[in-house]
Amino acid sequence: MKIFVNKKERIVPVDCSVKELAAILSKDKDFGIAIAIGSKVVSREQWETTMLKEADAVTIIEATCGG
Repeated sequence: MKIFVNKKERIVPVDCSVKELAAILSKDKDFGIAIAIGSKVVSREQWETTMLKEADAVTIIEATCGG
């Protein structure tokens, strides 16, 4: 199925969860990342049970160090 991650088109498996998407994108580390679908942030506790839908707009934000 087609979704958009940070405004770029991505093809992911049907019935893909947020947790699976994070693993596909190598973003499944324990800290420093936030994922939103549309304008709603998905808490890490809900990653496994939140399923993506066709044409979802996903935003991934990563914390960075430095100044």
